Amino acid sequence: MSNSRSIAEEIRLQFETLTPTERKVGRVLLANYPVAGLETIAQLALRADVSGPTVLRLISKLGYDSYTAFQTALRDELEVRLQSPLLRHDPGQLQDDNDFLVAYAGQIARLMQETVTHLPRGELDAVVELLGDRKNRIWLLGGRLTDPLAAYLCHHLKVVRADVVQLRGLPSSWADSLVDMGKHDVLVIFDIRRYWDDALQIAEMAAQRKVSVLLFTDQWLSPVSRVARHTLAAHTAGPSGWDSNTPLMLLVDAVIAALNTRQWGEIRDRLQEIEAMRDKLGEGVSRSDE
Repeated sequence: MSNSRSIAEEIRLQFETLTPTERKVGRVLLANYPVAGLETIAQLALRADVSGPTVLRLISKLGYDSYTAFQTALRDELEVRLQSPLLRHDPGQLQDDNDFLVAYAGQIARLMQETVTHLPRGELDAVVELLGDRKNRIWLLGGRLTDPLAAYLCHHLKVVRADVVQLRGLPSSWADSLVDMGKHDVLVIFDIRRYWDDALQIAEMAAQRKVSVLLFTDQWLSPVSRVARHTLAAHTAGPSGWDSNTPLMLLVDAVIAALNTRQWGEIRDRLQEIEAMRDKLGEGVSRSDE
């Protein structure tokens, strides 16, 4: 198994190749990640309603020769998930290079390639389909460092379709929007380590109202993944110690590009109307950022 790939990613990548009983274990692990994997074999088997040997078969397929090794890897992941940039910073990782920018770009390119390699294509397709379905209202929510990504996606979606809103302000203000959400609503959440409790709380409340929760996160998976209908995970561990938003931006741009490609007929007609309105309002193309 790749050292850069989380156990959750490995489960998701192999999921379609697992037996029905192994998938039951995989679902339990993903739904309560990583806590469920820290239980005993007997407890995990009971929770998944399978036998102990079934749990061990899945662990073997994930690349571990024992349940102890599997749990050790989970604990290591948990520690990494909670680390601050103070602990992650490696001053020697890039200092030895004569050209810092080239070295840094190489590291980011590696993260982007890992993101593409490990992302299940079905998840990307499902996200594009939900965001493109005009029967759905779209709500977006970002964290302290990912709010600009939510705003960026929100801006693009507003251009190509109606009923798109970005949630901002204090968590208590979100109730005004949450009360109106239902089965034809989609809540897009951006959440990377160290994950924020408010994102999980609104995701759980939205899921209870039959809202489709879509998650953009990192390879260690935000707790929001427990209730997310679909998850797009990027490899974000930047060489400076700070996680990089660039791989997440790759996924956002990929979603935007796929949506435009698949629905260009409708989008083109809408854009033509928008451009005509902008001309009448005195905002020509020359003054636009697009």
